[in-house]
Amino acid sequence: MILAIPSFRDRVPIIVDAVTTLCGPGELIDVVVTERGIALNPRRQDLRRRLAKTSLPLRPLREIQKEVEAICGGARAKPGLDKNKVIAAVKWVDGTVLDSVFRVVDGF
Repeated sequence: MILAIPSFRDRVPIIVDAVTTLCGPGELIDVVVTERGIALNPRRQDLRRRLAKTSLPLRPLREIQKEVEAICGGARAKPGLDKNKVIAAVKWVDGTVLDSVFRVVDGF
């Protein structure tokens, strides 16, 4: 699967160390494409070998993340979550619950 995303929105970095909510298994993501480069899932060495022969701007995801954080003035602030207040559940296509969505604490 290819995930095409902007590297930041409104000076807020999109690539983060840990996401707040899962909407699909991370191992399904083979490639992340941004305007700053293309990052390959390290597990997909077959893609790395094939794409190494191209002129595509391949870069490690961490490198793209650090560049964007420098542009935006730092990493994105983590939201405060009320872990006692589940407001939704995220299910995969087979019905497996992937994640719970918690209420964001005021003041974020």
